[in-house]
Amino acid sequence: MTELTPDHVLGELAAIAFADPGTERSGQPIKVADKLRALEMLYKHLGLGDGQTTEGVIIVDEA
Repeated sequence: MTELTPDHVLGELAAIAFADPGTERSGQPIKVADKLRALEMLYKHLGLGDGQTTEGVIIVDEA
């Protein structure tokens, strides 16, 4: 069993956050929703922003 460390978890989140949609990770395709959630988790972990947004987010499906 692999030791679970904060660095390992952050590395896995980063791999998902910056992967191209449709590529596979652990046998499962990466979805845009997975990427957005991983980016959100990294954003919060890094303490970026104050948690309040003044602009909306527009998601464009290029598929």
